[in-house]
Amino acid sequence: MTTAPPPAQPLPFRLLLDDAVRQTRRHFRHIYPAVAIPLALTAGLVPLAQWLFFRTFTSAGRSGPSPGAMIRGVVGFWLVMLVFIAVYWLGYLVLFASAVDALAQRPISMGGTWRQMLRPRVFGTVLLATVVTGLGFLLCILPGIYLGLLFSLTLPVIVDDRLFGTAAMRRSAELTRYNPQGALDADPRFKVFVIVFVGTLLGYVIGTVVQLPMIVFQQILMLRETAGGRQMDPTAVMMRLTWLQVPSQILSMLTNTAVHLYVCFGLALLYVDVKRRREGVDLEAAVARLVRSHLGAAPP
Repeated sequence: MTTAPPPAQPLPFRLLLDDAVRQTRRHFRHIYPAVAIPLALTAGLVPLAQWLFFRTFTSAGRSGPSPGAMIRGVVGFWLVMLVFIAVYWLGYLVLFASAVDALAQRPISMGGTWRQMLRPRVFGTVLLATVVTGLGFLLCILPGIYLGLLFSLTLPVIVDDRLFGTAAMRRSAELTRYNPQGALDADPRFKVFVIVFVGTLLGYVIGTVVQLPMIVFQQILMLRETAGGRQMDPTAVMMRLTWLQVPSQILSMLTNTAVHLYVCFGLALLYVDVKRRREGVDLEAAVARLVRSHLGAAPP
């Protein structure tokens, strides 16, 4: 009687993070510009829309803006925000899908990847996973975090396995729960959490450094207004800072996109590692069943 071979060992977490850096540097020129430029341009539109919104109130005089002008200002501002959110979300999906294709050594077509993310089945599947995760966040946050970890590999499953809808979500949950070693540092859910946490923290630090000059300038401007005995108008201050906010938002988005690319490669490498080990065990079990069905005995 033979014993089953032990499951393949997971890729050490330190090597996974190091390889994510190496893969990011290797594919940076091919992937980054096609996503960073649209995101930066839409991010630069947000302070401009905010400036137009505030201008509606400052140019109306003492009587205030008319109801029509207020409606146009609010609708215009939120339309720009919705466009920014949509482009930001799609850009992240394009980065993730491109990272999966790069690791699979498939030809990378950034225009084709953008179009792929807009396909109803792909867009609908990711949207469904996002909505389910969002509903989990409404239940005291923790269920949303857990669901987000379970469905974090949904997009690689779509790109690599061509599964959609709930089938892709189930496959992602199976992969993220695959932990035959039973150790915390080998649990894919723990690794996803750490990768996303490190990426979020890194993006926050870089964003703060980029935004720091504008924050300092804003504080200096407010102190000068107060020291001069003038009544400070927050709306006027915000409008005066628009010229600084636009390049600041663009630069912040450019740096954050680079961080997102690193996170995507980290998650893509985790997906490849877990899938390789899981499919190896499945293949061994299938061979064992095949041998037993033909020979009536366990395989050597």
